[in-house]
Amino acid sequence: MTFTKGFLRLLVVLLIYIIVSPFIPSGTIASTGVHIWLTGVLFFAARTAQQGTKKPFILLILAFALVLYWLGVYEVIEFSRELALGFFVMFYVLILISFIKQLCVVKQVDGEVIAGSLCTYLIIGLLWGAAYNLTYAIDPDSFSGNLLDNDVGAKVHVFNYFSMVTLTSLGYGDITPQTLGASSLCQVEAIIGNFYTAVLVAWLVGMYGKPLRQRKSEN
Repeated sequence: MTFTKGFLRLLVVLLIYIIVSPFIPSGTIASTGVHIWLTGVLFFAARTAQQGTKKPFILLILAFALVLYWLGVYEVIEFSRELALGFFVMFYVLILISFIKQLCVVKQVDGEVIAGSLCTYLIIGLLWGAAYNLTYAIDPDSFSGNLLDNDVGAKVHVFNYFSMVTLTSLGYGDITPQTLGASSLCQVEAIIGNFYTAVLVAWLVGMYGKPLRQRKSEN
């Protein structure tokens, strides 16, 4: 596994999706554009993760996920939404593994490395967002809160928001877990969010200072 380029562009399209898509009302023509944008974002992420390896497994999982996702958008097959969420969880896990492996081989910090670190952080949020969404689809009593009760926006945006809030340990309390399984997911994400930030900062500082120490030792 080698470190590849493309993380800066992926970071931009990820941020656009996360920030802009919740403002688009569900059931409108513009919401179809959001679905198309998400499809493109996921293919972009898969392409970035797939570089440096000849195994098409990530793209295969994504293909299954997107087929089921679009069938769910148009309500063609019953339970396609739950199946799509399951495949999305697997897809995000594979993306995370690929990104972490790529970051582990870098020898010097630059803009692409920092962008890759941020992309990994956002993918963690999307992974748990899909996991929360899947948990809620299976058991609607697993979460409660104003955003869920008022049916504000698509559930994917609601749980992505809840995931990012949990990942950063912000915790507004507008959505809360109501089962032990949901609570367990939340606490694991909070732990990972804190550890990732601490380890990432230490790693970036260490990698940034490494060339400086090498130059000093040579002099």
